[in-house]
Formats: sequence, C-alpha cells, structure tokens
Amino acid sequence: MAARCVNKREITSLDQLTPVQCEQLQLAGKAYDGEDRPVADRLAGDGTEEVEGSFQGSCDFWEIVDGDQPLYDAWMIMNDSGSIFRARTTEEVAGIVQCGLECADPAIRREIGMAMVEAELLPQGDSAYQEFAAELAKRDS
Repeated sequence: MAARCVNKREITSLDQLTPVQCEQLQLAGKAYDGEDRPVADRLAGDGTEEVEGSFQGSCDFWEIVDGDQPLYDAWMIMNDSGSIFRARTTEEVAGIVQCGLECADPAIRREIGMAMVEAELLPQGDSAYQEFAAELAKRDS
C-alpha cells in the first residue's frame, strides 16, 4: 500500500478535537506565527471576520494513512501553511510553508509529498510537485 491523505475535516470547534489534537493545533499555530497562544484562541470567532491569531474558517485536519494504519496527522492552516505530526502524537515531522512541503527526513518527505500530490494538496507550481508526481506515476505503473 501507499500513504494517502484521507478523512479531511474542517475544524471549527474544540469539541471536534482530542486532547492530542488540541496540543497539535497549538504547536502548529506556534510554528505558523511564533505566538504561543491557547488552542481556544486558534479557533476564536465564527469565520466571517478576522480575529487576530485565529485560524477559524481556514483550519483543516487530515489523516495520512497506509491502508488502515495511521501514519501522520496533518494540519492545513490559513490556506498555505501547516504542520504534520506522527499520528496521535505531538512529534512534528514536517511543515508546510507557502504551500511547500518542508521535511528533513528524505523518506518521510517522499511519503508525505506523494500523498499530498495525490490528494491535490501540493500545488503544481511548487518546486517539488514534479518530483513527487513522477514518483507517483512510477509507483502506479
């Protein structure tokens, strides 16, 4: 099998999150803007107007799985950024900056990158898109 991005959820309330996901969102927020805000601040407002530090209206959670096995939890925030953690932990393994995947581990980068291309989460204009698309084509042939 291969890693896939599945089960996208738009996050609008803390009620949707487990305690670990709350911690992940707080860490993703700090990685995004450097501010260590309470997780409730990250979902403040109703999405119709901007609230400083809030991701309301632009906060999605994805699972990255291999078959039935959870691999990573991915947070996509503010349309072009995010953080990726080992599934159900607060260990950050990758980040998304201005739509581009950043990851120090080449194997994890390849695995997540291919899953993001397949789910259309990595834009074609990203410098690594062609690399991951070629790997996907090779895998699927």
